[in-house]
This record gives sequence, C-alpha cells and structure tokens, in this order.
Amino acid sequence: MIILAGGFATRLWPLTEHIAKPLIEVAGKPLISYIIESLPKDIDITISTNKVFAKDFEVWKQHYCAERLEHIAIFIEDSEGETEKKGALAATALCIQKRGIVQSGEDILLLAGDNYFGFNFNDFLSRANENPLLAVFDIKDKKEAKKFGVVVPKNDTEVLEFEEKPEIPSSTLVSTGAYFFPHHTLSYIIEYSKDHADDLGGIFEFCMKKNIVVEYFSFAEEWYDIGSFSAFMEANKYFLEHGINKSLKGVKKVISPTAVLDTATKEFLESDEEKESFCIIGENVHLENVKVTNSIIMRNCVLKNVDIIDSLVCSHCILENKDFYEKIIREKTISI
Repeated sequence: MIILAGGFATRLWPLTEHIAKPLIEVAGKPLISYIIESLPKDIDITISTNKVFAKDFEVWKQHYCAERLEHIAIFIEDSEGETEKKGALAATALCIQKRGIVQSGEDILLLAGDNYFGFNFNDFLSRANENPLLAVFDIKDKKEAKKFGVVVPKNDTEVLEFEEKPEIPSSTLVSTGAYFFPHHTLSYIIEYSKDHADDLGGIFEFCMKKNIVVEYFSFAEEWYDIGSFSAFMEANKYFLEHGINKSLKGVKKVISPTAVLDTATKEFLESDEEKESFCIIGENVHLENVKVTNSIIMRNCVLKNVDIIDSLVCSHCILENKDFYEKIIREKTISI
C-alpha cells in the first residue's frame, strides 16, 4: 500500500511551514500515526514524501513504528518545494513504477496521509475485488461538498459519475482519500498521470471511460480531512473528547509535565466556565495570567497577560499583553 505524504500544505501555513502535514500532532500524536495504527499489522506500507521532509519521516518511523519497522518504507520524491511537487497522481505513478509494483502483480491500497479515517480498514478491504474502490462519506451539505471530489451513485455500490470540486454537486457523497486499485488498473494511473499530475479523482472518470466499473464504500464513522485551520482545531477537540489517542482517553486538557503555569492560569483552566473547552499546552511552556480556551500552545513558548481563544500558538513564541481570537501565531513570533 501507499500513503501519500509529499505535499507542502501551504494552505495550513504557518503551522506546516516546517513540517509535513501528516506529521502535525493531533491530540498529542502525529496524524499519520493514527492511520498506521488502524491498518492490519502485517501490511507493507510505502510512505511517499519529498526530499524536504524525508528525514522527518525517518525519525517518526523509528519513534512511533518500532513494531512495524520492517513493514514501512519511505519513498522519496524528487521535489524540494511547492513548485516542484509531483502532484498526488504523478507521485502515485512514480512510486508504482520505482517500487516495481506493476511487475509484482500486486493491487494497491492508496491513502491520503493528511486524513483521519474512522472506519475499519478490514471492512473496506473486504469489499475490494477486480474494480477500483473508493471510500465515501455523506457530508450532507452540497455547499460543503463543493470542496471535495463528489461521487454520484449509480446504485448502492457502483459509481455513475465522479465530479471534482463541482460548482453544483449532484450528490453529497464525497471522496475521502482512501482508494483501492486492482493490479490491472495500475497502467491507467501511469498513463493518465502524464498529463494530469494532480488529478487523483480524474483517474476514476478515466477508468469509467475504459468501461471499467468503479465502486464505492460508504461509511458513517468520523472522518477528517485536515486541509484547513478550522478542520485541524475541530479534529483536536474531537480526538480528545472521544479518546482517539487512547493514552489521553477522557482528557480534554493536555498539559505537558514540563509546562509551568501560575496560579491564575491554573484557576482559569479549572473553572466551571472552562469545563467543556479543550486545550493542549506543550513542553517547556511558561504561562502567567493566561486564559486558554479551545486552543493549542506548542512547545517552548512564554505567554504573559494573554487571552488565547480558538487559536494556535506555534513553538518558540513570546507573547505579552495581547489577546488572540481564531489566529495562528507563526513560530518564533515575539509580540511584547
């Protein structure tokens, strides 16, 4: 199987300015770790990334995947910036070719590394046959569906049409970044990617034009595409509330043992008005007279006389005497 992790996530800057989106922490754990944990333990996994983040993925692999090291390989795309990136489909084709997957006769499970999938992958794979298969989620809102690839169903299992970010969606079933491709369709991925490097959804239309049936797997479990700041914050809140990171089950406020909080800050976090809010406070953070509501403060920050609401403070920031609402504060920001 292949996990796509080669993008530069410019829409999430400055959060992803120096880190791959699949490696950002959601509720205390890298997003891609949740994907790995949900997969069958004996499955061979190739993570396709770029030169910039290759070493970061190697470090992550050693730290988080000790029990699966022999089953995880890091494939490095030849790109060092946004203008050089391959595109999702071209990256898939390159990996298929360089890893010898066509010659091996294997089928592939293909996943977007910046998504969280709440369904059971064994259920998904049990549906796999000789046809391409994609996982879909009913987003129940055509305005929201416009942001995604939309599946127009023919019946309960087959796709009639695939619409890539349509202005007027014909359905609210959206593609979620989980795909199965049988071996006989891999040559089509390589062929189509030559002129459609970033059109991953288009491969399904291409297959249907070749008279290949495309099927879909619909699920109702939770799904997050971490493509925006709001989605990132919602995911953190959901993961904490539902114990997705099992080591933090039932915890809404995660405070590093190395964080230093004064009495006023502690009293605020423990107050009745804050019972339903979440917060994540990282390593070596120093807070003095700070109110933190539904927010994340990353490592090595110093804050004094500050209100942080629905915001993210990236690492190594120094902030004093200002309030922040729905903001991402860039790493190493000093505002005194």
